[in-house]
Amino acid sequence: MCKKAPVLVKHKALVIETTKTFQAIISEIFASADIEAEFAESGEVAQQILEECESPYCLIVASTSTLRKEPEYFALAMRTQKEYAHTPLVLLTTDNSEDDRLYYAVGFTQIFSRAEMGKFKSYIEQFLSRGAFSQQNDNKVIIIEDDLPQRLVIKAILESNFCECFCFDSAEDALKEAKNIKADVIVVDFFLEGKMTGMDFLHEVRRCEHPWQNIPVLATTALDDPARKYEFLRAGANDYLVKPMETIDLTVRVENLIKYKRLLDTVEAQREEMHYLAMHDQLTGLFNRHFMASQVSGRIREARRHGIPYSIILLDIDYFKKVNDTWGHDKGDEVLKTVAAILKKSCRTEDIVARLGGEEFIMLLGHCDRDNALRKAERLRSEIAQSKPAGLEVTASFGVADLCEEHTDFDTLFKAADEAVYRAKDGGRNRVVAA
Repeated sequence: MCKKAPVLVKHKALVIETTKTFQAIISEIFASADIEAEFAESGEVAQQILEECESPYCLIVASTSTLRKEPEYFALAMRTQKEYAHTPLVLLTTDNSEDDRLYYAVGFTQIFSRAEMGKFKSYIEQFLSRGAFSQQNDNKVIIIEDDLPQRLVIKAILESNFCECFCFDSAEDALKEAKNIKADVIVVDFFLEGKMTGMDFLHEVRRCEHPWQNIPVLATTALDDPARKYEFLRAGANDYLVKPMETIDLTVRVENLIKYKRLLDTVEAQREEMHYLAMHDQLTGLFNRHFMASQVSGRIREARRHGIPYSIILLDIDYFKKVNDTWGHDKGDEVLKTVAAILKKSCRTEDIVARLGGEEFIMLLGHCDRDNALRKAERLRSEIAQSKPAGLEVTASFGVADLCEEHTDFDTLFKAADEAVYRAKDGGRNRVVAA
């Protein structure tokens, strides 16, 4: 396996503009996008700068007022240079009536009027953010290619575009050694070392529950066979490239797949957040009433079926309204969070502790009989009384009920525990009462 961390560089743009006012405007726009601008006074000077520069420019901007009658010749000259054949080439025009079609035909990619520099500014602001290849991004690419020269070429191209590459000559090695790598893209050839082909690899990673199931895959092959292309795509490849490949083909396809992966990650993160919010109380982090209700009936049925002891503990913070009225809701929130933390700390993995609303909490305890539930409730009562959240004296009243002949489902269990809480309140609060 080989890998190399990307080297940070500053983006550079070449601007052909002689007017001092527009030079200042363009410099300010580029500075806000963290792009270094270098100015040339003519197309000839720009050509000389491009020939002598050590690292290529990410963007070239030309003005018709500076190029005068030669913008099309300058564009054609740019497109004949290998290093700039695909570089974004922007033209700033002085006359809105000019025919943009000619300029687009010779190679300009964007055209803006100098009277509307706001649009140009918006383009520059989005220029770097549109690309997934950014020195601020931690792009990880797994390359599975049996041909060493080809593997090194792909690696060099992607590393020059701020990617960290992990290289393997067989699918077996990649699956074994790179399983913990959170890759953004996988580039895989059809023919590989070992027994697995690239197609076999795709079938493996696209199966349900595989950790690489949602990582975009760029399939490559030296055989330009439409049938193989369609089979690769049907097997789960996101894109397909025939070797030998152009540098721009590889970079654009990988860049698009990285952006696609970022979109997937964003959607998944939002889905997980929505799922969490649907199940949890936002203030305390405990499960909420909705989640508790979705779980409890099934758990009680399972306990009855297998003869497993099952108990619930219901508790209500004493005089909580007085805390809010006297000390304010911020203090009240601190009390709720402290009590929730005490309850959560006491739970096993299989237990459910939820905030029902207000100052009321519930604990669902499998494999826990009445006596053990009473002991647990007493420990919690004592710990809450000693906790002094927000510097306040706080107690809680507890009701305990267990699965038995009188309490055969959640409704009867909850009613019994709720009545026990009321008896605890009537008995002086800060106590545990069994149903």
